[in-house]
Amino acid sequence: MDLKQSIIKTIAFFDLFDFPLKAEEIQEYLYQYDRPVHIKEIQETLKEMEGVVNPIHDFFVLGGREKIIDTRKARKFIAEKWWGRVRQYMQYVVQVPFVEMVAVCNNLAYDNPSEDSDIDLFIIIREGRMWLARLLITLILQFFGVRRHADKIAGRFCLSFFVTPKQLSLSAVEMKPEDPYLAYWTKWLMPIYGSEMYAQFKNQNQIWLQKGYGLRFSDLNQKQNVFQGKGALRKGLEWMLGGWLGDQIEKAIRKLWLPRTTRHAAALGPEASVVVSDDMLKFHNHDKRKEYFEKWMTIVSQTLSELGELEKQKETQNSPPG
Repeated sequence: MDLKQSIIKTIAFFDLFDFPLKAEEIQEYLYQYDRPVHIKEIQETLKEMEGVVNPIHDFFVLGGREKIIDTRKARKFIAEKWWGRVRQYMQYVVQVPFVEMVAVCNNLAYDNPSEDSDIDLFIIIREGRMWLARLLITLILQFFGVRRHADKIAGRFCLSFFVTPKQLSLSAVEMKPEDPYLAYWTKWLMPIYGSEMYAQFKNQNQIWLQKGYGLRFSDLNQKQNVFQGKGALRKGLEWMLGGWLGDQIEKAIRKLWLPRTTRHAAALGPEASVVVSDDMLKFHNHDKRKEYFEKWMTIVSQTLSELGELEKQKETQNSPPG
């Protein structure tokens, strides 16, 4: 894939979410480009594309999409508010026994939530304690009145994705033939607790992320990792529930909730993406990845066509007369 096509695919993807990019961000998020590229090369290529991709202040946007610059700026303030809620309530979640990592994902991870957005979490739980830890997390957020459910969404925590260390590779849920949404979702993942487990997560996902999409994890992903260590209560609960007693409680909770969870998954339509196992609990009642992919390809096709016309015009203008 040539650089111009890669730049267009990158800008077009983020355009789906009203998120214009700066040149440095285009370099960071460059889609399926298989060689290192210097920021000056990015900037020079963007200049050649002006008229299709337009520079406004520090941002680059597709023609007619100038208003999303204001959208991005406004959402930055919303993100700061939602990150405050993360710090306020996640201090309790990270002390739940057997929680190995807690990460913010989706739109808040790259500071792009709307006022109506929820706060999506990706949580890694020790193998053999999935059902127990998930129940405790749910009860804590329900107690504080900040768990997303029914039509209570804005600023609430969405508990839709849990895995154990046996299921760290997200290529298992990758949409074929390509899944840009999952790729960027994985790259954006912003851990707030569990540095050691996040390092394992990166090791498990870097190969498919780089090979399939040309993306790498960034050190900036650790900037919100503010919770460290285990409190005395958590240590005591893990000691008490780490053996036979914990096994029995885990089995009882699993026996109670697995049939109910399976029935709920079966009742959902074809647009759902649900995985129910002891190593992955994934609940997305409306998986929009296919929808986003189709919209993205339409924008890419249209923009590449416009770029082709622009280049023909330049060739005509620069060709010698006669």
